[in-house]
Amino acid sequence: MKVALLNPPSIYAKNVVRDLIYGCWCKGKRIASAQFPPLSLLYIASVLENEGHDIVFLDAQAEGKNLSDIEKMVAKKMPEIIIIPTSTMSFKEDAKTLEILKNASGAKTLVYGSHVTFLPKISLEQNGIDYIVMREPEFIIRDFINAMSKDKDFESVKGIGYKKGKKIVINPPYPFIKNLDDLPFPNRKYIAKFVYFNPLVKKLRWTTAMTSRGCPGRCIFCSSPSFYGNLLRTRSAQNVIDELMSIKDLGYEEVFFRDETFTANRKRVEDICNLIIKNNLDLSWICNARIGTVDKKLLILMKKAGCHLIKFGVESGVQKILDNINKGITVEMTRKTFKWAHEIGMETHAHMMLGCVGETKQSIEETIKFVKQIDPTTVTFGAFTPYPGTKIFEMVSKSAPEIGDGSACDLSKLHTSGFYNYIFCDLTEKEIGDAIFRAYRQFYLRPSYIIKRLASIRSLTQFRRILLAGLEIISFTMTKGDNIE
Repeated sequence: MKVALLNPPSIYAKNVVRDLIYGCWCKGKRIASAQFPPLSLLYIASVLENEGHDIVFLDAQAEGKNLSDIEKMVAKKMPEIIIIPTSTMSFKEDAKTLEILKNASGAKTLVYGSHVTFLPKISLEQNGIDYIVMREPEFIIRDFINAMSKDKDFESVKGIGYKKGKKIVINPPYPFIKNLDDLPFPNRKYIAKFVYFNPLVKKLRWTTAMTSRGCPGRCIFCSSPSFYGNLLRTRSAQNVIDELMSIKDLGYEEVFFRDETFTANRKRVEDICNLIIKNNLDLSWICNARIGTVDKKLLILMKKAGCHLIKFGVESGVQKILDNINKGITVEMTRKTFKWAHEIGMETHAHMMLGCVGETKQSIEETIKFVKQIDPTTVTFGAFTPYPGTKIFEMVSKSAPEIGDGSACDLSKLHTSGFYNYIFCDLTEKEIGDAIFRAYRQFYLRPSYIIKRLASIRSLTQFRRILLAGLEIISFTMTKGDNIE
């Protein structure tokens, strides 16, 4: 069967990060125009390739193609089905995109991701969407495409939703993948010609990888735990090393691990690090970690194995706010973690949210002050936003049912203004947006910060990357807009 896997364009930004299987999470100048390879599509491509299907892989963002360009490409390639990842903030635009592509090619359409997982019936009401896949897509799509290609009963495949006349059918869930080692390595041949800009990486030849799914946290704002069934599953250390060896053989020099919490299982992290060192892989890498899952000893080992930057979900510098969102960490734990990182020379990134449950103007100022105290290498500030699949969305929906499916918070305003935050905090949408821009200015435009970043530069390539990222951030803070068009 001829299958088109599409990382679609957006009218709101050239860089929409949608590499994870539950959809996109950010875009634009607010994240310094960072780009990521569409990792989830690469996994699906590999699984379908192994079944003998003909793959058309289109990364519109990497190729700089707009919707009109993709429409022509799809009409020329004539796939039988088009598959894209989606999530709440991109859903309405994605549905319109697929409707246009359906009309251009006659292909069926299939979407996967968080939005269609948590709101399957509402999602299938869109004209542009024929089929949905809930939760992990790889093996569901495999079984679905295999059945379609052989004219068998695809309607019995678990984990899918579809239209049958005027009726919407939602099938029972597909079992979670018990052993992630059963997944093939993503075939990176489809992205070999692209260079994805990312200010956090140190080496231009970089790629992404996934070594686990799920998170031990139960934060009320995050859909990841419920998307993965509140399960944490990991690939074996040896399986990870085997992929890293293949990545090295392809000429890559750096890996950005896209796990929600790479450090959730300490023993596995130690095993991976020791195997990297033993095999002399000479790869630099980045990962996400949860405060409380690392100590100084583990950080030292990770750095020895090539880790140069860790991203932490700090969220707030006020303990009451952390408790309100069920973060499960303390302000003091965060201070210690960043202190350890500074002592061993590990770079850090802090992810912060403003407009959280119980937020006030004063607590925002305390958070901005706290971030400057812990002094991460980089930081992002975003608006605390209720999404389907989260406890905060359930709470808001009861008080304000007009929130609907939440997709009104689309990519035009994502993380740059509040969205129903007045239900759970004392700030207006505008006040939250203003605070975000103010936080960026107060952190990044400090002379001491600028001098430190310039002093850290060790190569012309690094200088160019930091300069470009810095200009994007400055432009964002000055224009009060996240649209880079």
